[in-house]
Amino acid sequence: TIFPYHNVATNFLTNSIRMKKFTILAIPAVILAFIFAGTQFTSPENPAFTKPVSVNEDRTEIQSPQDVTNWTTEGYQVKLNNKPFFAKGMGYQPVPVGSHPNDYPNGDYFMKEYSNIYEPDIKKMRDMGVNAIKIYSWYPDKDHNDFLNKCYNGGNKPIYVAVGYFMPPGTIIGEFDAKLKLFKQLAESTKNHPAIMGYMLGNENVGGDVNNSAFWTNYNKIAAALKSIAPNKLTFTGLVDDGMASVKAGNNYMVNLDVWGINVFRGKTLGNFYSTYQSASKKPCFITELGFPATVRENGVPKMMPDNADDVGEYAEDVLNEIHNNSSDDEPDDPIAGVFWFMFCDEWWKQECPACYGSPCACSKSTHDFTKDNYTDNFPGKYWDEEWFGLYTADRQPRAAVNVIKELWGH
Repeated sequence: TIFPYHNVATNFLTNSIRMKKFTILAIPAVILAFIFAGTQFTSPENPAFTKPVSVNEDRTEIQSPQDVTNWTTEGYQVKLNNKPFFAKGMGYQPVPVGSHPNDYPNGDYFMKEYSNIYEPDIKKMRDMGVNAIKIYSWYPDKDHNDFLNKCYNGGNKPIYVAVGYFMPPGTIIGEFDAKLKLFKQLAESTKNHPAIMGYMLGNENVGGDVNNSAFWTNYNKIAAALKSIAPNKLTFTGLVDDGMASVKAGNNYMVNLDVWGINVFRGKTLGNFYSTYQSASKKPCFITELGFPATVRENGVPKMMPDNADDVGEYAEDVLNEIHNNSSDDEPDDPIAGVFWFMFCDEWWKQECPACYGSPCACSKSTHDFTKDNYTDNFPGKYWDEEWFGLYTADRQPRAAVNVIKELWGH
């Protein structure tokens, strides 16, 4: 895919440097003289983070642990506070029409001044049954605690957040020190927030380095730094679906990686993905991208599918049910620990020149652009139209797949 925040990390460092059920968290049973109350405490580590606080009968405060979420893995399972967890996830990178995520400082829409964007979106996702969000990148010098607080929701139907930074192919070797510094900063700034489930080590970044030992050594060093700073959070990848070549090549190096994440766009069935993954690794697997554009072509130009993209809804139902049948939360021998739908809403900025070619093609972040010759049998509309993958349109009109996912995940 074409990625959000292509050079956010580099620019910042250069310039200034199953959908089955919710896992219910158990409150400790033995609480003698206190009750949980709505009293708020501001943490010195995260000034904007509201912590749960216990109070005595005389209303004096007793500080509770700041982070109440402990993420681990066991075999193919991801566990939250020792209970199996399946990520019913959503890719989320809200960028208004006419904007671009590289438009510093306004490309980061996870700051409090943009709560009018993300608050309604979080509610929509929670209503769908989403329990995890995958964010490709945000600016390391900005405060994202309001967004995280809204996701965690005081532990009431929380949506957990995985965040990373974009690392294009070549940068894990060529820009290793900068990337390592960036991820350390990310972990230090978020390690104590209960909404954070973990960190994604870039997206589709292996490229030609699949058999390069220096790449995997550096990649593991980044994972090791994250685990050292935030040992109770997950580390995972966002690999391309290359027939498990990257998983097999990296297995012996990535000892500090918790979960292999793979972007999979095979259609309404993933075919032999599950068995080939099990042959390649004994770590849990996240499907870190999966989705379908809501387009058909008319005279070579994409347009919205008829019936509110009902065909995408049918594909979604088939493939998500299949993933459900291969999920590890209730069957530990199954490999899939979660899936992140791609994406929450359309992203009009994504199809950029020179990738956008043919006529008409405006290559503008204010128009729905496309690539002329990108046919695929894997999608119901037969073309990979990068700007049309949203469950919602850019102005938040729901497509048919929203109700499908709500039926599958919202119980």
